[in-house]
Amino acid sequence: MTKAATTVPSADALGDAVAEAGRLALEPSSGPVYLGIPTDLLKQSAPRSMRTGRGFPELLGETSTSSVQRAVELLEQAEHPLIWAGGGALRSGAGDAVAALASKIAAPVVTTYLGRGLIPPSHPCAVQGPIHAPEVGALWDEADVVLAVGTDFDGMMTQNWAMPAPPKLVAVNVDEADANKSYPADVTLVGDAQPIVERLAQRVTPKGDIDALQHKLQEIGRAVIASATELDPEAVRFLAALEHALPPETVVVADMCIPGYWLSYRRVPAPRKLAYPMGWGTLGFGFPASIGSALANAGPAVCVCGDGGFLFACGELATVAQEQVPLTIVIVDDGGYGMLRFDQQHAGKEPFGVDLARPDFTQLAASFGITATPVDGFGDDFERALKQGVESARPNVIVVSAALTPPITTSPRWYRRKEERR
Repeated sequence: MTKAATTVPSADALGDAVAEAGRLALEPSSGPVYLGIPTDLLKQSAPRSMRTGRGFPELLGETSTSSVQRAVELLEQAEHPLIWAGGGALRSGAGDAVAALASKIAAPVVTTYLGRGLIPPSHPCAVQGPIHAPEVGALWDEADVVLAVGTDFDGMMTQNWAMPAPPKLVAVNVDEADANKSYPADVTLVGDAQPIVERLAQRVTPKGDIDALQHKLQEIGRAVIASATELDPEAVRFLAALEHALPPETVVVADMCIPGYWLSYRRVPAPRKLAYPMGWGTLGFGFPASIGSALANAGPAVCVCGDGGFLFACGELATVAQEQVPLTIVIVDDGGYGMLRFDQQHAGKEPFGVDLARPDFTQLAASFGITATPVDGFGDDFERALKQGVESARPNVIVVSAALTPPITTSPRWYRRKEERR
C-alpha cells in the first residue's frame, strides 16, 4: 500500500521522521509513505528546533549527451512522429516544451487522462479525442517514432496493452524501469521531463507541415464527435453544455460513472482542470475529492457523479452545507449502477444487483439547506442550471434524470480487443 512505513519512536525523533518520510514520498517514483505516531507521544513536548533531515530529492537525472543525440536523430528521421504525454509531463510543467517540440517536428500530441490540459486544445498539434477512438488510434498505428513523456502506458490508456509496440520508442521518465515496463524503449532519457524535452526541442531540426497536420487533426476531431453522436447524442449534448457553461478555470472532478467516463472526450483548457478516476474500483471518490478541489481555490469546482457513486459519501452534504463550500454537484440519476448494468447486458446476462433504492436527491440536498435543481436530460435546462450554479459560488446540486450509453473509452467497448477476437 505504501513505499515505506515508519513508527516514530520518540517525540525528539519527529522532525527527522517527517523529513525522511517526505524525501521517500517524493523520490522517483513518488508515492505515499506511512508515518505512525503512537498516541502516548501526543502529549509529550517536542524540541522547538528540529533537524530537517536530508532534504528533498532533486528530480533532475543525469541524461547523457549521446542519449539525447540519439533521440534527436530518431525524431528527425521519423516520417510520422507522435508525442504521447502523461501525468509526469504535466507534473514537471513540461507543457510549453512539449508544445514547442511538437511544433518543430509537426508531431500530434496525445495526452493521457492525467496529462489532460498539458497543451491548450487550440494548439495545432493537440489531438482532440481519446486514444480509444479508432480515428485517434490510427495516429498510433501509423507512427514510426513515438516520444513518450512522463508515462508508463497503463492498461486503461492502451486497452490492456492491445496497442502494438511502435517501431521506435523514445521514453522520458524519472524512473527507467517504469518507462520500459509496458513497451521497451530504444532510448530512455532519465530525469525531469521539462528540461529534457527542452533540450530535444532546441536540438531538433524543424520539419514537417504544421498546417497540414492541424487540418488532419481537425478532421479527426470532427470524425470522433460524429462517431460519439451516433453512439449517444445525449452524451455529446452533455459535453457541449460543459463547454458552453463552464469558465476555462473550472476544475471538473469525475466519479467512476458513465457521464464521468464521457469526460475523457472533454477539451481540457489547462493543466489540473480534470480529475479522472484512474484504475479499477474507485467508485465514490468523486464527491469527496471535489470538496478538496473546491477548497483549494483553483477555480470553480464541479463534481460529476452517478446516483450510486454519490450515495457512497452523500453524508458529506453536511460538510458542504456547514462550510458553504462553493461546489456544483451534478448527480446523474439512471436508477442504479448503469455501467455494471451495461456490463451484464453486454455479457448476455439478465441484470442483477444493479438497480438501487435511492432517495429523492433534490429533497435530500434541500434538507441540508442546499439549492437543488432537477432537470431532464442534458439540454438547455441543464446548461442553464450548470452556468448559474457555478456563477453562484455557493453549494448547489443539479439532479439530472438521464441514462447514457458507455463511451468507447470503457473496457467493454475497446475496439482493439474486438480486433484481437476476430
